Amino acid sequence: MADLVKMIAQEVEDFDLSIIMSCYQRYESLKRVLPHNARFLERNGIEVIIVLDDLEEELQIRSLLEDYPFISWVLIVNDAPHPPRNHAPVLNVGLRYATRRYIMQIDPEIEYWTDAIGLMRLNLANYPKHYAIGYMAYCDTNTELTEESICNLDFIPYGNIMVERDAIYQIGGYDELFTSWGGEDDNLRARLDMIGYSPLYLPEAQTIHREDNYSPEVRAERIASHSNEDWLRMRYPNEAVANGEGWGYSFGRLGYSWEMQGPRFRQLTKYLLSFPKYWIRDELITHEKCQRLLLCQAHDEEELICEFLEHMSNYFDGVILLDDGSTDRTWELAMHPKLMLKVHKNRTGFEDSTNRNLLLDLASFFSTEWLCFMDIDERFAPGLDDIESITSSTEYSVLAFKAVYLWNDVEHYKGDVPYSMRGVLNVARLFRSKLRHLQIYTSNKLHFRAVPYSRGAKLSEILFLDMGSMDPSRRQMKYQRYLKEDVAHELPGGYAYMLNDTPVYPLSELYKQLKSKGNR
Repeated sequence: MADLVKMIAQEVEDFDLSIIMSCYQRYESLKRVLPHNARFLERNGIEVIIVLDDLEEELQIRSLLEDYPFISWVLIVNDAPHPPRNHAPVLNVGLRYATRRYIMQIDPEIEYWTDAIGLMRLNLANYPKHYAIGYMAYCDTNTELTEESICNLDFIPYGNIMVERDAIYQIGGYDELFTSWGGEDDNLRARLDMIGYSPLYLPEAQTIHREDNYSPEVRAERIASHSNEDWLRMRYPNEAVANGEGWGYSFGRLGYSWEMQGPRFRQLTKYLLSFPKYWIRDELITHEKCQRLLLCQAHDEEELICEFLEHMSNYFDGVILLDDGSTDRTWELAMHPKLMLKVHKNRTGFEDSTNRNLLLDLASFFSTEWLCFMDIDERFAPGLDDIESITSSTEYSVLAFKAVYLWNDVEHYKGDVPYSMRGVLNVARLFRSKLRHLQIYTSNKLHFRAVPYSRGAKLSEILFLDMGSMDPSRRQMKYQRYLKEDVAHELPGGYAYMLNDTPVYPLSELYKQLKSKGNR
């Protein structure tokens, strides 16, 4: 299951999804399923909107949500007490708060048996003008489920739906004329059919709905209690559009949001307890707003770390450093006014993707518009480093820099690096911070795109210089390490280019070429 969740996340990259949950006296159920469900909800581009229709549970639910800081929560609260009711108007409030392209409706107590979220979202990308329906089974709260016993449950195409937000807006949301239990979901599907959408049934998208003292007979009686008139309204509505213009605004107090800065320092310090040691500049760092935040990792870089921090301070408002088990003075020397946080982890080998995702975890506690990965042996080229101007644009979400490997001296670069154009690489490093939490999903260990998503990418003329291969002795060490680590042959061209000194090209000519492009 864990591999499937990551595989789908790698395929989708940015879910661009708002999950809406109507919540009435569901605190205990939500608390029970969250340890299992969290990994499905933490993925890139997912916001989870809980619309709380029961004021009494607000403090409990808010406290619970704060315990899961990597989920982009939004909590909307109804201050008016009332008895149980149909949740159509509650879901409509959630729809009005949704910001993503796709909408998923599912109850907070539902347990994901398979990756229903991922499967539905992945299929919708290939089936426009459809709405995805997963399958749900009921069982008792105390039932222990296994891969074998799950086959004994009756899965039905209910309990969740995923569709483009614009489609639901087009039909006026859920019909608020439904006031008692049931029917609003069938009615929504029927009205989506009326505007040209088709159902996409996904039996493999399985969820579990547990109930105390569950009885199939009692549920059947509730279903049978609907009159013929009820069924006609559910399945055969007269019009596609429901409600008036003011639908979705019956209440709307914001009880909690992933954007709120108040809980962040407390959440951060709790997360930092998982590291052997850490340093925080002060308690106000999570309240600061950064335009550009730099993320970097270091291992035994005492010779470079001070100059690196000074150089990068010209381009970034803040820096987060992950010390990957340095045995030299890197930790002590890594100090700078723009350093906001540094953490030290125990090194268990070369874990580039793991380290970058740890840095993204740490970055989720900060407010920033842009995030950027840079390595300790990398420097921006003078005159080709206008990051401030390029990040002021709203036209793109990912920026790729030009990059070259300096070879033997600071005036020449290697010309036959794999995947390069005469030695010049396009390397995506700078990206917008979307929602609360981002991760890089990759199966590669050494060579992968160091950004969590690629949509909205732009190639820039900004150039950085990689000094890590300039010295022949360091190149030989890197060559041996790559041969040892790259058991999956992630670089098809191999590493033979590291063993020779040709071809190399003068850096000054590349400067002229790129600057002339920038002046056009």
